[in-house]
Amino acid sequence: MHNTPTLEVSLAALTANYEIIKSKLGDRLCAAVVKANAYGLGMEGISKHLASIGCKQFFVATLAEAIDLRAVLPDAYIYVFQGLLPNEEKEFLHHKLIPVLNSMEHIERWEKVASENNAVLHVDTGMTRLGLTEPEALLLAADKARVAKLGIRMVMSHLASANDGDIAKSNDQRLRFEKAFRAFPQPMAASLANSAGVFLGNEYHYDIARVGCALYGITPITGDNPMKHIATLSAPILQIRTLDRDETVGYGATHAAKKGSRIAICALGYADGMMRSLSNRGFAYVADVKVPFVGRVSMDMIALDVSNIPEARLAGARAEFINAKQDVNTLTSLCDTIGYEMFTRMGRRVKYIYA
Repeated sequence: MHNTPTLEVSLAALTANYEIIKSKLGDRLCAAVVKANAYGLGMEGISKHLASIGCKQFFVATLAEAIDLRAVLPDAYIYVFQGLLPNEEKEFLHHKLIPVLNSMEHIERWEKVASENNAVLHVDTGMTRLGLTEPEALLLAADKARVAKLGIRMVMSHLASANDGDIAKSNDQRLRFEKAFRAFPQPMAASLANSAGVFLGNEYHYDIARVGCALYGITPITGDNPMKHIATLSAPILQIRTLDRDETVGYGATHAAKKGSRIAICALGYADGMMRSLSNRGFAYVADVKVPFVGRVSMDMIALDVSNIPEARLAGARAEFINAKQDVNTLTSLCDTIGYEMFTRMGRRVKYIYA
């Protein structure tokens, strides 16, 4: 076993999650969102596997991510959420990338170089983030010659509250999207559903869903997680100390341990993606036993109280921080954040294994 923090990614579970999404979508397309290093799980390894099982459409956030992905997937459709920033036109053309046009400025840049079916138009329907306003979209739709010149292959919008059960907000966005989309010349593809949107029903699916977190086992909806656990984060134990007196543990002396306690020091810290806010709140598994974090999470190390585990079972054991018993959703719920944040914080010292 590796003497470093390790993230083991189950490709079988990734396949299962992709199939779960496909079963929901029927004959609609499932595009994989692999931005931010595939949500921290490794863009190259994740994207190669998804392509090998039939995924042909991929979304990233930035041009730099898209160029990296093109080197991995020479034939895939690659879309860039942040669109066309100044002086990027030649790079998009050279690498055969598809910009998401989020503003009139993007449109003005793209129409100078556009060719057939090579752009996506983003309409903001209530996220108040990127995208054309609805009046801007309707005005553009009325100019059919300009739309044709831009080579728009798809119109998209992004759901704001699909994952928290706010059906009224999602339905309002769907109706606003429907109005904007239908104003454009048909046929044209439409995309509204993210991971959570896939579970809202067929009326949200349109032609293509953009799926990120659900592929990676992060729960896309409130309630029970319908997705498979995909990633196990473990770290070696550097030292186990049995205290010969009452003692405090870690920076700030925030935990008081009793004489006789056994404290395991693990090679994982906030530099490796573990949230500092889990100090004295988190749990790990050692020898299949749930044990608490004691003291503050530091840059390189976490202390665990392993007093309840027989010494014989500790020999050669590793600590598992994310596993089938405690997935990333469970762990991050203890510190009021989400699985996305923890996975995307994984540091360079973490070794990735795909199996």
